[in-house]
Amino acid sequence: MTLVKSSPPPKAQPRKDAPINAEYQEKAKALLRDMIEGDYAMLAEKLNAMGIEITARGLENKISRGGFSAAFLLQCRDALGLQVIR
Repeated sequence: MTLVKSSPPPKAQPRKDAPINAEYQEKAKALLRDMIEGDYAMLAEKLNAMGIEITARGLENKISRGGFSAAFLLQCRDALGLQVIR
């Protein structure tokens, strides 16, 4: 019995690197910026009150990268007292 070596499977690419995600990251950033109306310090204070430790600068960086989770977006919505995401 001889064993045949097969080639390894292709290396998986992270979905976050898919080009289509750039469009949606921009939409998420714009949505969150609209929700806070540019007041990062206010949102940071409200998130901290919920137990989510983040500075205004850290929040600004996170939003500018646009790669935040849906959970973070919902946490921001709740911190702001918003019921519906437009």
